[in-house]
Amino acid sequence: MSSNAAGLTGDWVHSREEDTGGAKVYRPWGYPLPPSRWRHRIELRPDGTYVDHRPGADDRSAHARGRWTLEPGPAIRLRPDAPEGRERVIHVITAEPGRISLRDVP
Repeated sequence: MSSNAAGLTGDWVHSREEDTGGAKVYRPWGYPLPPSRWRHRIELRPDGTYVDHRPGADDRSAHARGRWTLEPGPAIRLRPDAPEGRERVIHVITAEPGRISLRDVP
């Protein structure tokens, strides 16, 4: 990972209460968020791997694993390990200590 990616690495939880204008706000795991039935969580690891925690069919977390890279824009490209997985690009709107704001690229 490049030094520019350092501000994005971490274990991030979706703080939907702070979403604005199509941007999704994420806070570090352990940040005091209001109770919620389920929150999206993504781990962007310094070694370039990620774990994407999404709700499964029975509300238990389903995990997708793969590799991530920081691209111009800036954007995060997620490349899943599973052959049936779909590559995704996520635009980075802001990245500051304790808060990142992201938007999915169609």
